[in-house]
Amino acid sequence: LLVSKDLGKHLLEVEDLLQKHGLLEADIAAQTERVQALNGAALRFSELEGYQPCDPQIICNRVHHVQSCLEDLEDLAAKRRKELEDSRQLWTFFQEMEDAESWIGEKEKILATKTCGRDLSSVLTLTANHKTMLGELGNRRALLHQTMKKGEKILAQKSSSCPGVQEKMREVCLRWKKLEEVTGLHQRRLEDALSFFQFRADVDDLVAWLQDLYRVVSSDDFGHDDYSTQGLLRKHRAVVDEVEKQRPTVAALRKQLALLAPDHRQGVDIQIRVVEVEQLYGEVAEVAVMRSQWLQDALAVYRMFGEVHACEVWLEEKEQWLEKMEVPEELDEVEVVQHRFESLDQEMNSVMGRILDVNQVVQQLVEGGHPSSEEVRSCQDHLNSRWNRVVELVESKKTQLSSVLKIQNFLLEC
Repeated sequence: LLVSKDLGKHLLEVEDLLQKHGLLEADIAAQTERVQALNGAALRFSELEGYQPCDPQIICNRVHHVQSCLEDLEDLAAKRRKELEDSRQLWTFFQEMEDAESWIGEKEKILATKTCGRDLSSVLTLTANHKTMLGELGNRRALLHQTMKKGEKILAQKSSSCPGVQEKMREVCLRWKKLEEVTGLHQRRLEDALSFFQFRADVDDLVAWLQDLYRVVSSDDFGHDDYSTQGLLRKHRAVVDEVEKQRPTVAALRKQLALLAPDHRQGVDIQIRVVEVEQLYGEVAEVAVMRSQWLQDALAVYRMFGEVHACEVWLEEKEQWLEKMEVPEELDEVEVVQHRFESLDQEMNSVMGRILDVNQVVQQLVEGGHPSSEEVRSCQDHLNSRWNRVVELVESKKTQLSSVLKIQNFLLEC
């Protein structure tokens, strides 16, 4: 049993042989105690004095022979255990190499059938799965490194036969290197796909934002009075600021597109989408500028209407006062009325400045093609007409006052 050359043809067989050898070693250990006891008893016969049933030398030789046979048996057992353990080390190495090859083959199949996703969500999921596989790859690399050390240790033991160890190590190393290359290639493909789908999602979000913004800036609501128009103008200025903030983003789209992988950036759909964003942004910016002008024009119109109303209220009041006023004939009363006209002249100078401002605003609105030009012009004509009417009344009353003063002065001289 101990000189057998059967060291097993695979790991399970070696384990079985080691288990049987362990039983044999236990049996040898048990027989060792028995042999030592028998040898001790036999040696006592060699030490007897007087009658000796056997020659002491024969007893000693027999004891030494049995002890030598036992020691030879123990040496054979130790040698057999060393050979079996070396065999187990070898077959453990091959088993771990087979496990590594099986794992590599499994990952090669997965990487060969993996896609890079069809949208941002699927790419993110695949990227997370790939990160998990990279963690597994790191753990497996550490295990393979340990197995390689075992192989090198086996090769370093010149006393043991190790057929195929060097070839197996070389084969697995090549497959591992190829797996890492394929893994790196797939990671780059995932990164390229992630960049593309993220870019496309950003572009889609930008298009949706611009479409919503276009509906806002193309609104025909310009307010119904000074206050509401000022509110709309403040909101629109905030919108214009947002549009300007996005200008660098839109301008950088082509640079971002150029950084994508060739098979992604050369797609017709994404190129059309970028052009769509640029055109839509240009339209939004243009309409935003136009709306700014329209709101300012609307605000100018409402302010003009407010100014016209204030002027007409004053003109209405003065017109009624002038129409009802009768020029007195007494000198004292004439002087009082004359003082009133002097104050009126100052008020009229102030109102005339306001009316001139109104006329200037109207001129600007008409020349700018404001949609309410006819209404604004009509309002201007009505205001100027009322102003002229008041001026005529004032001149008429002043003429009458002048005549009365001349008469009164003439009578005083007489």
